[in-house]
Amino acid sequence: HYFKQINLRAPMIRCCVRQAVSACSRLHRPFPARTYYASEKGEDLKFDILEGSLKHVHNHGWTETALRHAIKELDLSEASIKMFKLGGAEIALHYDQSLNDQLEDMMAQQKDDLAPDAEPVPIADFLQDAIKTSLELQLPYYDRWAEALALCIDPNVAPKATSQFAHLIDDIWFYAGDKSTDFNWYTRRATVAAVYGLTELFMLQDTSPGYSETWAFLNRRVTDLAALGENRVELEKQLESAGDLMKATFIIARNMLGQK
Repeated sequence: HYFKQINLRAPMIRCCVRQAVSACSRLHRPFPARTYYASEKGEDLKFDILEGSLKHVHNHGWTETALRHAIKELDLSEASIKMFKLGGAEIALHYDQSLNDQLEDMMAQQKDDLAPDAEPVPIADFLQDAIKTSLELQLPYYDRWAEALALCIDPNVAPKATSQFAHLIDDIWFYAGDKSTDFNWYTRRATVAAVYGLTELFMLQDTSPGYSETWAFLNRRVTDLAALGENRVELEKQLESAGDLMKATFIIARNMLGQK
C-alpha cells in the first residue's frame, strides 16, 4: 500500500452510483470544514453517544438498541434517543464519515511526505490503492456490512450517505492530482464512483482468502478505466451499466438479511 494503515472501525455505506454521480457533479473545492455532529467532538453529547454505540454494533447492529446501550453507559436520560432522527443508521453514517476523514488525512500525509523532486505516484496506482485502503478499513465490521448497506434503501438515509460518498470520491481524485474543471471533472469522478461501487458489491460476495479475488477485480476495473481514457461515449456506456449493477447491491444486502 502507498498509504500507511491505521486502526479504524467503520461500516461502509454506499448508495446507487447514479445518485453519487449526481452529487459529485455539484461538488466544488475548496470544501468547508469537515462536518461533525458538533464543532467540539470531545464535548459533543451526540458524538459521544455515537462513539459509545459502536462497541454494541456487533451484537445489536446499527440500531436504536446500540444507541440505548451507549446512552445508559454514559448515565444519560433515556430521552437522549430523541436526538437521533434516523435511529441506528446515524451510527453507520457517523463512522462512514470518520473513515472518509481518516482516508483524507492519509492521502494528505502522503502528499506532504513526497519529496519536491520525486515522481508522483501514477494516478491509476493511486486510485487503486486508495479504493483498496478504504474498503479494507471496514473489515472489522464485515459481519454487519450487509446490514449497513441495506440501510441505504431508506430514503431518509440515502441523501446523507450519497453526499459522503461523493465527497470521498472527490477527495481521492483531488489527492491523485486531478485539477480538471471541464467535462473531465465530472466523468473522472463518475467512473471512479462506479469502480468503487462495483468493487464493493463484488467484495460483499467474496469468500477468497484475504479477498484476493476482490483486489484482482479492482485491478481489472482500474485498468479498464485507464483504457477508456477520455472517450466520452464509452464512459457514458460504462456509467449506465454501473448504475444498473449497483442497484443489485441493496437487493443482495436485503437477501442476506432475509428482508423483502
